[in-house]
Amino acid sequence: MKARFALIALLLAAYAAYPLVSGDGYIMRVLILVHIFAILAASLDLIVGYTGQLTAGHTAIWGWGAYFAAWSILYFNAPPAASLFVSAVVGALLGFGIGVLCLRFKYLLLTLVTFAILILSYAIARQFTSITGGELGIHGIPKLSDNTLVIFYVSFAALIATILILLAITKSEIGLRMRAIKDSEEGAKVLGVDVVKYKVLANVIGSTFAGFAGGLYTTYMGSVGSTNFYVDHLLRLILMWGIGGGGSIIGPAIGAYIVMLLSEYLRVIEEYRLILFGAALIVILRVFPSGVYGIIRKVL
Repeated sequence: MKARFALIALLLAAYAAYPLVSGDGYIMRVLILVHIFAILAASLDLIVGYTGQLTAGHTAIWGWGAYFAAWSILYFNAPPAASLFVSAVVGALLGFGIGVLCLRFKYLLLTLVTFAILILSYAIARQFTSITGGELGIHGIPKLSDNTLVIFYVSFAALIATILILLAITKSEIGLRMRAIKDSEEGAKVLGVDVVKYKVLANVIGSTFAGFAGGLYTTYMGSVGSTNFYVDHLLRLILMWGIGGGGSIIGPAIGAYIVMLLSEYLRVIEEYRLILFGAALIVILRVFPSGVYGIIRKVL
């Protein structure tokens, strides 16, 4: 066990030192986006992987978190760092609303309703151009920092903090009750678990981090638009969750690295990327249901 922790610490230290050694600005910019999507993927896992709620609206919360961060900066002169708090609060409120709204829905019906929320969000962002910028979006938003190295370390620290917090929750009594709901909702009720409470709680906590990731995206890119609600982002998130290994928090974050980095290197065959990822997802889920993280755990 000690050897495993020592190896993980060594790998994290080497990763943190990479920008100082390499200085490759392009790679650092890609890795910053990886950190943001890894936070999003890990937060989705608490809802899908631990309570079994098959939501398709997680990227909608990410998108609104991005918008509210932009509005708080542009209209209320909030510092970019404070806008991250705003986006997290917005994410929590939306998570509570969606959690309560969707209590009556399960399985495919829940997926369809939450997918409708994503489509509705896209339509609203496109229609109300005076405040959302429509398809062109809002640009010139002050960034968290103009120094890419600073953003790299801030986003990496945010990712590590997110994973540690979510892991602590899943290892606690709260996490055990969430797992009980996923395994058998009726069985959990018999054992005295308040299913409604823990389903909504999972949505609130996961959505808080999704909103935060949206704010981090805005304050890194300096722009936001209706494109944040594109279905492409949802498909990527599903791939990250499945390939990395859902139900582990760490797995989807690893999946974010795999999907985002391979997407960059496969740009030369852009039209075939989703086909390749889809095929890889089928193979991995067929052969290794616990994903790449499951393979790593077996090896280590």
